[in-house]
Amino acid sequence: MTQLLTSLGLVVLTLGLSALAGKYGFAWQKAALSMPRHSDNTAAQRPSRIISTEYNVNEILMDMVAPERILALSQDADNPGLCNILDRTAQIPGRVASNPIRIEQILALEPDVVFVGAACPAETVSLLELGGVRVVRINRGYTISEIQENIRLIGNAVGEPARAEALIAEMNHQLAAIRRIVVGAPAPRALYIGSGYGYTAGIGTYTDELLEAAGARNAAREAGIREWGKITIETVIEMDPDVIFVPDTGGRAHGAVGTRLVIPPKPLEHDPVWQDVRAVRSGRVVTLPPSLLFCNSHYSTWAAWAMAQALHPERFQQNQQKLP
Repeated sequence: MTQLLTSLGLVVLTLGLSALAGKYGFAWQKAALSMPRHSDNTAAQRPSRIISTEYNVNEILMDMVAPERILALSQDADNPGLCNILDRTAQIPGRVASNPIRIEQILALEPDVVFVGAACPAETVSLLELGGVRVVRINRGYTISEIQENIRLIGNAVGEPARAEALIAEMNHQLAAIRRIVVGAPAPRALYIGSGYGYTAGIGTYTDELLEAAGARNAAREAGIREWGKITIETVIEMDPDVIFVPDTGGRAHGAVGTRLVIPPKPLEHDPVWQDVRAVRSGRVVTLPPSLLFCNSHYSTWAAWAMAQALHPERFQQNQQKLP
């Protein structure tokens, strides 16, 4: 309790100094106020009070450390649109807000380490550190390489580097297995259309890489779209993809890239505006769980399996392969 009150006191002091600095234009040094919670290296090397504020970190941690080492997961751990392992995240009772992060909530739990996202404000990180918390910021996780960098970063932070390398090796093994199954098959032009049908995934995204592994040509890549770019129906008609992948939300609100709550419109195949698109005309609009399509943890390989099976069902019948 004394440690908690001290930490909270430091945060209040920091806020006061920040306000004064802003008013009078002087700089203050946060390092002088930082008070490490632990005097030895045990918690830093192998922390046992871990908090995740990001949905992809939730999944990575659950396969990285024993459940009893996790204090709390982000609130997305209960969202079927963002979590692929709901039955397992349910083992962790603790939840913390993530958008925005509530500093006082995290400090009250007295964690050894807190994982935050790339977009977490610098001020939030500073205040947590001033409260004696070790903060680890993950990267965006836009590509498979970045996802694997995050896995390695998390593994090192929790003292499980070997486990991290095992998860990365398994990802690579799964992707290689998919490529072996679809090799030589005609590659249809596929397009991913995200929540609200307003954006797609182009060059520099894990979706682009997963489509390639699944034996497709990404129409967004061919159109020169980078990362998660906006897209219009006119552009889709011009692309005229053979297959379209969309998240299956069952009409429910769900999380998505860049936002937390999206209400999807009616299905493409029932919308007259989309009837000129080849994939819609031929009945090749494929719905997949949003937890797969939005996944930037090691479970993203599940999306590649699902895409490959939808794109090349005959290859899976021949190989008698099942989804993981």
